[in-house]
Amino acid sequence: MAAAASLSHADKVVLVTGGGGGLGRAIAEHFLTIGAQVVICDINADLLADYETKVAAGAGAKTLAVKTDITDEAALDDLFAKIESTYGRLDVVVNSAGIMDRFDPAGSTDRSLMEKVLAVNLIAPTMITKRAVNVMLAKGIKGAIVNIASIASYKGYASGAAYTASKHGLAGLTKNTAAFYRLKGIRCNAIQCGAMKTNISSSMAAGYCEEGLALSMKHFGDWEGGWADLDKVAKLCAYLSTDDSEMINGALINAEGGITAV
Repeated sequence: MAAAASLSHADKVVLVTGGGGGLGRAIAEHFLTIGAQVVICDINADLLADYETKVAAGAGAKTLAVKTDITDEAALDDLFAKIESTYGRLDVVVNSAGIMDRFDPAGSTDRSLMEKVLAVNLIAPTMITKRAVNVMLAKGIKGAIVNIASIASYKGYASGAAYTASKHGLAGLTKNTAAFYRLKGIRCNAIQCGAMKTNISSSMAAGYCEEGLALSMKHFGDWEGGWADLDKVAKLCAYLSTDDSEMINGALINAEGGITAV
């Protein structure tokens, strides 16, 4: 553990959504190794139990795991109340939670799935950002928000209509948040990841849509460097929340190995 990295995150409180598994878990664990106090939330009870056993048991008061449906306003109120009562502040938010669609274009998109994807991937990060910036403003904290976006934030053929729309929207939320709060000491950036071996890709591979999985592999699997490394994305999240990155605000940073440039 590098001393400088530990000092840069010591006593910072970090919220990671979807922190029970996949990328969110990697991000949460990395922040713990560099001195932060980490709150994770997840809707999956099994993943939370695994986190409690394998991570929280050894970290003690440095971490808090909360079962949360991020699409529910009351649940978000409860989450932020727990953060306030436990740590008294919030310095960093990583909006990592997300769900995939079935690679359906608009002509075959199901309304209920569209609404669910938008609720998790766009509306929830917006409502979390709302609460986070208000905490930061009230306490005079120079905070950082990192949104986990996707190459689907700027490409039209990397997923279905629902997921693509949600991630395009997340890019817009990122820029809007950065613009409105840049003079108040709150920054917001997004990491536009390529395919990752996370819960999203696992659920898709388990039967969401075989055609969609084939399309995904066409974009990522045939090219060396097509899969984003979870630990490296986690380190990028940490960097974007340090003072060293204070000039980076409203940025949409590609983390896909250059595959979209091929």
